[in-house]
Amino acid sequence: MRTVYVGEYPAIQHRHDNGDIVTVRLRRKADGIRATCEGCDTEFVYRKPSPSQVQHYKSPLLPGVKGNFDAGDDEH
Repeated sequence: MRTVYVGEYPAIQHRHDNGDIVTVRLRRKADGIRATCEGCDTEFVYRKPSPSQVQHYKSPLLPGVKGNFDAGDDEH
């Protein structure tokens, strides 16, 4: 059985050798969040993505955004 570690949850889409696209749903089990595809004999294991180690800066070319969009304070 092949093991593939994924960072997507709750469903994984993958392609079988015959070209079919199959969706499997990850389930929480005692040993973690995982799913098994019997058609291609693959086990998908969820691993939470880690934060990026690269520092990201705001682009000086983009206009500034004022206010919180959810707070309703952008009404004029």
